[in-house]
Amino acid sequence: MKPNTHNCVVSLILEQDGKILMLKRPRQKGGNYSLVGGKVDANESVTHAIIRESFEEAGLILKHENLRMVHVMHREKNAESFIHFFFFANQWQGTIVNKEPDKCDGLEWFGLHELPINSASAILMAVVLYQQGVFYSEFNWKYPENAWAVGSNIRGLK
Repeated sequence: MKPNTHNCVVSLILEQDGKILMLKRPRQKGGNYSLVGGKVDANESVTHAIIRESFEEAGLILKHENLRMVHVMHREKNAESFIHFFFFANQWQGTIVNKEPDKCDGLEWFGLHELPINSASAILMAVVLYQQGVFYSEFNWKYPENAWAVGSNIRGLK
């Protein structure tokens, strides 16, 4: 990573009937559950990135007007800085299908209060904070005043 740069990533909280869509990474990529999403390409807006990633990973066809940014997380991972944008949608077109079986073992729906415990930590935290109406957080920074660096009780894990 170049000094003073941040990676931008996007994730989708897709909701239907009180459940959200999660994907399961293969064992060689950690085996944890995550959300549909990925990196923002150079010269690409975050909204375009979530629309592109959602189609590439899960066959979802999203429209700008059906997306709402619900959380932003500034996080550290492996000595790199990430600005992570979380979008919410409950309307889409297309058939949900695992379009990247080499990167994803499957797609599953989970209740908002029954998230799988083997989910990526930043994802769990963001979904919980979204449910609480918290728009911004910092995660995994190694300084004492950051409450999320030392963990927090999360209820509703499955």
